[in-house]
Amino acid sequence: MPKVSVIIPVYNGGKYIAATLETVFAQTFRDFEVIVINDGSSDGTEQVLSPYRGRIVYLLNDHGGPALSRNRGLDAASGTHIAFLDADDLWHPEKLEKQVACAEAHPEYGIITTDAAVFDGTGILATSSKAGKHIPSGFVLEHLLFDNWIGTSCAMVRRECFEKVGKFDEERFVWGEDWIMWMRIAAHYPVYFLDEVLVQYRVHPQGYSRANLEKHFQDLLYDLDKLERFIPKLSARPELVREARFRLCLRSGWDDLQSLEVDRARDKLRRAVRYKPQSVKAWALLGSACVPPAILRAVKYTLKSARRMFRNHS
Repeated sequence: MPKVSVIIPVYNGGKYIAATLETVFAQTFRDFEVIVINDGSSDGTEQVLSPYRGRIVYLLNDHGGPALSRNRGLDAASGTHIAFLDADDLWHPEKLEKQVACAEAHPEYGIITTDAAVFDGTGILATSSKAGKHIPSGFVLEHLLFDNWIGTSCAMVRRECFEKVGKFDEERFVWGEDWIMWMRIAAHYPVYFLDEVLVQYRVHPQGYSRANLEKHFQDLLYDLDKLERFIPKLSARPELVREARFRLCLRSGWDDLQSLEVDRARDKLRRAVRYKPQSVKAWALLGSACVPPAILRAVKYTLKSARRMFRNHS
C-alpha cells in the first residue's frame, strides 16, 4: 500500500498533462501511486496519456467536472495521504518528501499545504502566491473563510479527513468545490502551512475574462450559503459569513468599477452596503459608481496619463 495517492483530474489538458506527470515521477519521495481521471476529454488527452498507462491508474468518465473526478480518484486511492494536482500545474521535486516528513512530524494536522509560484506561457508572474501575507498554521477556519490560500495542487490531505467529512461536493460546474472541502476539513482539523514554494501554478489568459470573473463571484456567494449550511461552527456565527459576503461584494464591485462596468459595480456595492451599512468605504465606492461613465472614463484616463508622466520623469 503506497503512502501517498496522487489524484489528477484532466479535461482537455493534452497540451500540459505530460509535463505535469513528469514532475510527479521526478519526486525524490517514491512511495506513491498516481491516479489520473480523464473527465471526458476530446482533445487527444487519452493519446498523450497512453505512454504512461503502465505507471498510472487510469480512469475515464463522462464530463462531470473536477469534483466528480476527484471523488472517483478517492474511491480508487489506497494511500494514507492524498495529494491533489491539477493537470496543468507543476511540482518541485522535493514537494512530497517535505510534505510527508511534515505530516509524520505533526500527525494532528489534517492538511499539509505549501506556497506556490504563479506562471503562464511567458514565464514566472509571481514568485510566491502569499502576496506578502502572513499565513498561519493551526485551526484556520475563520482565516479560510475570508481568504482561501490553500491551492489544490499544494494540498496533501490525510485520508481520515475524507472519512470524517465526506467527499467533494459534486454539484456540476460550480466554482470553489475545493475551497468548500478545505473549509469542511478545517472545521475539524488544524492545517499546516509549509512556507516553501513547492508548486508552480499555471494561469491562463481566458481565466481573467469578465464572464469568468462574474461567474466566480456568483459561485462564491452561492458557496457561502452552502458553507453556512454545511458547517455548524459557521451556522452558529452568522456575523462571520455576513462579513465574508460583504468583503466579496466590496472587492468584486471595486474590480467592476475599475473596469467601468458600472451597472455591475452598483449592484455589488449596494449589496455590500446592505451587509455592512457602517462601511464608509462601501458608501464611497457606491457613490463613485453612480457617477456618469463618461466622467469616470475621463478621470481614469487622466490618472493613467499622470502616472505615465511621473514614471517618465523619475
